[in-house]
Amino acid sequence: MTAEPLVVIGIGHDGADGLSQEALTHIHQAKILAGGVRHLAFFPQWQGKKVVIDANLKRVMQQLEASRQQAKTVVLASGDPLFYGIGRTLAAHFPPESLSFLPHVSSVQLAFARLKTSWHDAQVVSLHGRPIESLLPALSQGAPKMALFTDAVNHPAAIARFLLAHGYNHYDLSVCEELGGTSERVTHWALQDIDDTSFSPLNIVVLMRHGDAPTSTPLPLLGLPEQSLAHRDGMITKREIRLLTLGYLALHPGEVLWDIGAGSGSVALEAARLSPSLRIFAVEKDGNALRHIVENVQTLATPHVQPIHGEAPAALAPLPDPDAVFIGGSGGRLPDIVSTVADRLRPGGRVVMNCITLENFTLGWSLFNDSSWQAEATSVQLAHTKPLGQMHRFASDSPIFIIQATKL
Repeated sequence: MTAEPLVVIGIGHDGADGLSQEALTHIHQAKILAGGVRHLAFFPQWQGKKVVIDANLKRVMQQLEASRQQAKTVVLASGDPLFYGIGRTLAAHFPPESLSFLPHVSSVQLAFARLKTSWHDAQVVSLHGRPIESLLPALSQGAPKMALFTDAVNHPAAIARFLLAHGYNHYDLSVCEELGGTSERVTHWALQDIDDTSFSPLNIVVLMRHGDAPTSTPLPLLGLPEQSLAHRDGMITKREIRLLTLGYLALHPGEVLWDIGAGSGSVALEAARLSPSLRIFAVEKDGNALRHIVENVQTLATPHVQPIHGEAPAALAPLPDPDAVFIGGSGGRLPDIVSTVADRLRPGGRVVMNCITLENFTLGWSLFNDSSWQAEATSVQLAHTKPLGQMHRFASDSPIFIIQATKL
């Protein structure tokens, strides 16, 4: 007997009153009803087995799989289950043919409807269980509208304080509570006025930028100007070399990158802006350089870059195995570093090493040009225009030798 699909029904704060007849029919026919405590409380008279969905999602998925095999099972979820909801977890666990979704209006839709404002140009940021710094990318881009999912730590007052502390005082803040329920409330605040006002935990925050507020020119998505990064005396990987390095690293979302001898962290930071799901470790032994990395991480709002103070290879021991490694500096320990990388790098992983001196390149090439690696090398020499009286000339930089190696 083939099990029926798991029916996932979105529900609002008005409970059963806000559901379609189709959704109510599924619930009536179900033998097993799953959902959060708040969702299940909407159906006190329902007869059948109830499964509480809590933080232990692995256990919940196992329960739902077993329940679906036994009898018709319905899952209740807030709003649109596929919009920052449990729908994503369900879709990752069950095959598509095992699922059926009946979404409700999402809290973001309701919030903008109450504000009588379109939201096609809004950015949605979840601060639920995430660092409040997750706001910074949208803020730095001058987003005109933002909808924020909150939690007990990142509540409306904390968000207002964060905006003021970072100089983003050209936003007004609206708090939309209990949307769709009998206790629904929408209030509007200037950032400095919200103080420690308490709100229902079921709230969503909407930020609206003042129409006449000045906006700064956002940084490019790729190719950060050198002046946008804190660094010491020109000790930074040049923008064009960074772009080549990223191309050779061939990163994919979710991968682990080691940046060894990170300096200012320019390569790690450039990589971080490609995907927030990358896990990046910037290893640097010099304390002053490490402070620059920390400053740059905060400025660029890239919390998935973790500065590591220490000398490779010893500092690499506690890190997760990498999918890609950039070697920007070795401190005279290159053979030991390459040996550690060879042991820890996942099969098919990539290493990119940038060399300024012939001696360092020669040593690096001798280490990578063997049967364990598929290695190539590229020589790059940039030249930039410089004034020459009333005319211009090209002034050449020192050549950079780039080794690219893939673990076989």
